[in-house]
Amino acid sequence: SNQTIKFGLNDRIAFVKHLFHGESEDFQRVVSQLNTFDSKSEADHFIHDIVKPEYGWNGKEEFEERFLTIINLRFE
Repeated sequence: SNQTIKFGLNDRIAFVKHLFHGESEDFQRVVSQLNTFDSKSEADHFIHDIVKPEYGWNGKEEFEERFLTIINLRFE
């Protein structure tokens, strides 16, 4: 897919705050990386095996689900 992932301002603020410890550069870096993947499975692997453990998303399922929903739109 040649679509890029797009976040609304409110989502972006919430994700940076709750999923990336307030580090907007980290959020941007992860999204840039996700934009390079060709498949949903690549993106899923990256998020679940690398990003999620690095930032400790346990207990933040509401934000994680919303984040994944937006990411997955790119691969539809």
